[in-house]
Amino acid sequence: MMTAPVGLQIRLLGTPSVAHGADRIEFPSRKSAALCLYLIANGGRHIERSQLAALLWGDNDAEAARASLRKSLSLLRANEATAQLIGSDRAHAWFAGDPTRSDLATFNRCLGAGTERAYREAARLWRGTPLADLETGEALFDEWIAQFRAETIGVTHKCLAKRLDSMPEATTPINLQIACCELLIAIEPSDSEANERLLRLLLRDGQKAAAARQLRSYINALKELDLTPPRELVDSVRRAAAQGKAEPFPNANVEYRPKRYADRPHVALIRARPTGQSVPDLISFAHSEVIHQLTRFRSMRCFERDDRDEVDNLNNGLISRIGFSDALDHDYRLLLWDEPRARSIYLRCVNARRQDTVSCVRIGYDCLEDRVAAETIIATAINSLEQDIVMDDRPRTSCSPFDRWLEAYQLLTQWSEAAARTAMPILEDLANDDQGRRLSLVHSSISSLLMIRRLTIPTAAKMALADQERAREAALQAIAIDALEPFNHVVLGWMRMQANEHDTALLSFEDAVALNPYSAATVVAAAEANAFAGNVVKAQNLADRALSLSGRYTPAYFYAYLANIAYLRGDLDGCIECLRRAPESIHTAILLVAAQSERNDTKATGAARVRFERELRRAEPYAQIDGTTLSKWLVSTTMHRDASVRRRLFNSLERAGVPIAYASGGSMA
Repeated sequence: MMTAPVGLQIRLLGTPSVAHGADRIEFPSRKSAALCLYLIANGGRHIERSQLAALLWGDNDAEAARASLRKSLSLLRANEATAQLIGSDRAHAWFAGDPTRSDLATFNRCLGAGTERAYREAARLWRGTPLADLETGEALFDEWIAQFRAETIGVTHKCLAKRLDSMPEATTPINLQIACCELLIAIEPSDSEANERLLRLLLRDGQKAAAARQLRSYINALKELDLTPPRELVDSVRRAAAQGKAEPFPNANVEYRPKRYADRPHVALIRARPTGQSVPDLISFAHSEVIHQLTRFRSMRCFERDDRDEVDNLNNGLISRIGFSDALDHDYRLLLWDEPRARSIYLRCVNARRQDTVSCVRIGYDCLEDRVAAETIIATAINSLEQDIVMDDRPRTSCSPFDRWLEAYQLLTQWSEAAARTAMPILEDLANDDQGRRLSLVHSSISSLLMIRRLTIPTAAKMALADQERAREAALQAIAIDALEPFNHVVLGWMRMQANEHDTALLSFEDAVALNPYSAATVVAAAEANAFAGNVVKAQNLADRALSLSGRYTPAYFYAYLANIAYLRGDLDGCIECLRRAPESIHTAILLVAAQSERNDTKATGAARVRFERELRRAEPYAQIDGTTLSKWLVSTTMHRDASVRRRLFNSLERAGVPIAYASGGSMA
């Protein structure tokens, strides 16, 4: 077996390269370089040839891709400089050298050491974005590069940030803190915590010129994000540097926390700077189309700043024109940039306060060139970003109304009484807040939670009428605040559906879909509503469209909607499969009992009954639920327009042994 020569110098940080001594190794082709560096980055693991072929020659068929891989390996073996870099057998290929000799491995060892000298050596090794400019135009390989970069930068940044937080500013050696801050800034130049702490430390150490240079670097880094640092910070540092003392700058103590983003917009859409290889027309089109879609996805809220007309002092900016409110500010930012080598544009969502990536979507040039299809493609990308924001469960450092609403909304999508009990105080507190009450989503979410409580508590019949009236008032108030928010119309539609006002309910869902025909959450809700109203074919068409729009993955709560549609369509297997993926609730549990009963699967029906009884005890742990109570609750919460469908459901439950006291010939109203 061949082994790579000793003395190899491997660089993965910044522009990647492999050198032997002072001589840089030139690869026979770009893809052979990509192949070698991929194997190095994978720590010398034996990678299957089929995986490598698909990664680097994915546009070819399997046989042609393997032939291209064989040719690339042959070129590497035929080249004297690269002959000993790669090992291979009939099924695998691997890097034949020691991958721990790379600059990335040395960088990680420096991080582990955690000394001032180690941090400075790590900063020297960090030459920029890992595997810079290695894209080949192959989708799978370029996606791997993006993931490798995100993981390398993200893990390193979080590790260092946590370590810096653990250093008491007053007692930790100042040079160790400075080295750690400088390394953090080398990795993420706009990190507010590291920059502001470094400025304090430099002033405390008497390094006035260094503090002034660092402030300029910080300002330039924020310009890349279309931001500016807080005016208080800039004035404090400049005043302290000019006076030769640090008193005007906030003193270092345990209680101090920098005022992050105090005087800057929380959210901005950033357009990439044009490069020599960029396609400006596609960038411009993507920028315009993203802005257009964001005006539809109003729950994500404004990714553009407002502008006040300096002449007549009137608000003529985008926020004012489409009715956005200051209460909607949050910490998520969209970055749009061009990667010519990958022939793609990337849409990245970051949490500016936490300094981490929430989501990233890749859109190829070929997709954008078809302007008709591009609208749907970008809308699907926005759907993915919206879901990643909604499901972002990492710790929040902001108490903005949007972040507090987001916490409640995540609980709302769990569809359980326990989650509803936790979410309601958050929403009620927001409704009593000066800023929170201006957010229409707060009121529509309160309405939604009241309906969920009615659906999940069998003994709540006494409060049902009061809750229903309160839900109606909250839904109408939400629409009065923002009539262009689709979610508000969806909630009003469900409220009308529960009141058996099917025709007016469908009008609300039609309004919601008209406002945003590309929102997967809106379309799937309209699909289930149409199924309840008896429009099963239209419901299935809408459900298929919602799935195609949902992006990289389908949220779990979608499957509860899809299960109802499948049941009403008579697709019991499809219904059961969807229920396996849906969040557990009393409604999904009872639907599973009915579906298994209709399949005449005694064992599965018994298991479904156990699950239903568990959910029933979870909803009302201390109540005695008899057949009459359960029957009345089922009748009041079943939203099917067709009485025969209701009879079908009750008959299936009776056959399964569910204790209901309903005669199949009785009234279902």
